[in-house]
Amino acid sequence: MATENLTEDALATQRYAKRSIFLLSGTFFFLFAGAGAQQLYIAPYLQDCTDWTGMMRGMVAASVYISMMVFRVANVYLLRGWSHQRLTLVGSLTYTLFTAAMLATFHLKSYPLALAGAIIWGWGGAAMWTGTTMMVFKAAQEGKRYGISTGILYSATHAGWLAGTIVLGIVYQNQNWEPYTIYVVAMAITIIGNVLAALHPVDDDSTMAKPQRGELRELMQRSKVRIAGFLLTTSSLSFGFMLSVFGDHVKAQFGEEYIWVTAMFYPGCRMVTSIIGGALNDRIGQAWTMAGGFVSAALALWLATQWSTVASAAIAATALALLNGTVPVVATAMIGDSADSRRQPLAYGAVFAFRDLGVALAAVWGKVLMGPSAEFTHTFNTFALVFLACGAVALMLRKHALERL
Repeated sequence: MATENLTEDALATQRYAKRSIFLLSGTFFFLFAGAGAQQLYIAPYLQDCTDWTGMMRGMVAASVYISMMVFRVANVYLLRGWSHQRLTLVGSLTYTLFTAAMLATFHLKSYPLALAGAIIWGWGGAAMWTGTTMMVFKAAQEGKRYGISTGILYSATHAGWLAGTIVLGIVYQNQNWEPYTIYVVAMAITIIGNVLAALHPVDDDSTMAKPQRGELRELMQRSKVRIAGFLLTTSSLSFGFMLSVFGDHVKAQFGEEYIWVTAMFYPGCRMVTSIIGGALNDRIGQAWTMAGGFVSAALALWLATQWSTVASAAIAATALALLNGTVPVVATAMIGDSADSRRQPLAYGAVFAFRDLGVALAAVWGKVLMGPSAEFTHTFNTFALVFLACGAVALMLRKHALERL
């Protein structure tokens, strides 16, 4: 009887884990088909409906990630005692709030409103990703399959982003509709994600505990955190580049109708490489998976410099996606595998604050250093060399594979 009960309990746990991961994946699909995908159109949209400078437009996207960087760690202290489901639900609502702020910006032309929406979204995004990641860790704990479980979530996220990039791109380029129509559509799609987030059952035992004094400082001194943080910063520079520069560049060089045609390769590639990267993480380890992502991205960027066509822009988007499809997945799986459940929220916040730093830096300085009229060949070759070097740094994780966080 005890054996039968154990089997039944194990089966129930497996069913809960699968249901949890796939419900969260559905939630993220719609959130990123709406609010997530619109990020690629923020700069061109604001250029159409405001007279703000390129730096001002870039700061809207940057403010999201500056805020997220701060609240990755701050939320662990401010929102302690919140259930992981509550973090996910409340955070998902700020995605809808941002689309509403952008819709209002078309009529009000209020820069403070746009920045406020971005900052609130950054706070909510940090809360949501922490809550969801902790639920994925719990679901993956039974078989220690952190890589593939995280990969499924990220793959669904980027599948939504791919769908949203295409849908919103078609809406944006339609000359018969007002520019703000893109945010009406983005908001409607995002609300579906909010509904799915509300359907996840609440687990009252899954709450964030208050970190002990000095725990953050001690965590930041770990070699694994420093190496992973550095790699997340460098890899996320490419994401910030996509947000602040890519859309403007394609619009200026080839026309706005080609933004979604080229940009869709970014989430499309991330959708595939996220699940592959997660599976490789569980099979060959963190170091080799990260190194492979960096080297592949470097080679693809170099190929993108050989032509100056729409195809080369698509190759560039694919190259940048190779990193952001593997590195965040592997870094997340590393935390699940290396930290106990009480320390996981703090460890996750500490490591991924580096990722948001990279995005914010690229979003701010991209307008200065890599404007739409800039020569992209030198920029891409520079990125390629940096990514090759990062591939070598990633192999240093082998030395610290058994280090606990």
